[in-house]
Order: sequence, then C-alpha cells, then structure tokens
Amino acid sequence: MDAPSFSTFAALSELVVTSGVLYVVITNFKGRGFKGKVALAVILFEFFINMMYMIVRMDHHSAAPNPNKLFIAFAAAHGSLSLLVFILLVVYCSLAYADMKKGRHFFQEHKKQTYVFLALWLTSIISGEILYFISY
Repeated sequence: MDAPSFSTFAALSELVVTSGVLYVVITNFKGRGFKGKVALAVILFEFFINMMYMIVRMDHHSAAPNPNKLFIAFAAAHGSLSLLVFILLVVYCSLAYADMKKGRHFFQEHKKQTYVFLALWLTSIISGEILYFISY
C-alpha cells in the first residue's frame, strides 16, 4: 500500500520539527539564550499541521471495519504521548521565554525536567515513525 501524501509529509516534517525542538532546548540548555521565534514557529507548525494530521488519522482508524486492536492501542498511546509532549513544549517554551526576559536560562536551570522532556519527545517521535512504517 502506498502511503498517503499527508502521512509522508507528516512523518518527514516531524523530523524537521524535532530538529527545531532540539535546537531551541539545547541552545537554551547551553546558556545561549532562548530562540523564541524558532520555538513559536515549531509550536504553530506542530499545532496546525501535525495535530490536524493526528485527528485525521484517529478518525480514519476508528472508522475501519476490522481494526487491529494492538495497532489501535499503540496509535492511541502514541497520540496521547504526542499530545502530552506538545503541551509540555508550549509550557516550557513559555517559561523559557519569561526566564529569558529575566536573563535566565530555563532549560539549563531545570536539567532533570529537560532530560525527561527530551526523552518523552524522542519516544513520541520514534513511536510515530514506527507507526508510519507499520502502516505503509
């Protein structure tokens, strides 16, 4: 089965988004400021494109006549994790922006949270790429 164009675009764009997230977090973690414009672009793209994609796919899977229960459970876990890390991204970037105005570096000052966030983000990305390759 050939992958739909939107699925391929979402799978590839998620890698670009991840590069942006890593850039924003690692730059701030190293004490080199907060890249607010990059963070905003990543958040907006993630919200308007990738979240929309997940909604479309959720509707597609729930309408399937004989859905694979294990696949649906994996997709639901991925979707839930993706929503969680998106919310964390928005919250952490908002805090990092506020800290930047005070001359502080949020991700540098909150190392454990940063490590946990990055681990969850990467788990979400990897699970999404696995779903793409399982599906097509």
